[in-house]
Amino acid sequence: MNITRLTALLEKDWKEAIRNPSIIFMPLVIILISAFYGFIPSNGAEENATEAIQLITLNLAFVMTANAPIITMFAEENEKGTLKGLIESPALTIEILLSKVLIMTIITVATSFISLIILGFDIQFSITTYLGLLIMLCFYLSLGLILGLLSNSVGTATSLMMIPYVFLGMTPILDMMKETLDLGFFEQILSILPYGLIFKLQTDDAVINILYLAIWLLISLIALYFTYKSKFRKQ
Repeated sequence: MNITRLTALLEKDWKEAIRNPSIIFMPLVIILISAFYGFIPSNGAEENATEAIQLITLNLAFVMTANAPIITMFAEENEKGTLKGLIESPALTIEILLSKVLIMTIITVATSFISLIILGFDIQFSITTYLGLLIMLCFYLSLGLILGLLSNSVGTATSLMMIPYVFLGMTPILDMMKETLDLGFFEQILSILPYGLIFKLQTDDAVINILYLAIWLLISLIALYFTYKSKFRKQ
């Protein structure tokens, strides 16, 4: 790995990210959602309720700023042909991927931090919850790379972005409604999704969920490896 090449890629991806309205829009949505939740009176609210809002916000931030923009970046580079040029350049493919991951990690962490401040609730996450959030962030970044590599056009990217948004970003809302709705077997599925695991890790101190989150990450990394090998196979 060459630091000079990686720095050049970081500069290129950063400029493209801040000039792309569809990428800048994602953090703004999360901040607006945080502002909306921040208006909800928290006096007398149960501790679990405030923690749920914090974790829902972070989960959405991970989906919409760590995941979706990476998919968009790959799709646009595929359409413009710049990705093919990068592959054929001296830059290593790991440098190409790492550049996008680092840029979106910076944006995601900044968005998450601002969102938690806007919410206005006391942050009382445990050390294990922070570790779980780190693993979950890596999982969403890995998933973004997988779907990004599979995106050959912006249209395809839009469709693929809906997968994590619907199944991982919106499911916490269903999880909050399980007290009033009979979700049946679907409730068990919700409990093993990343949000369900991180919520129980924080509220019930279910340390075993760290292992389950790590399994999610491992599965995504294996899938990324095979997708990566297929996409970047040199002729």
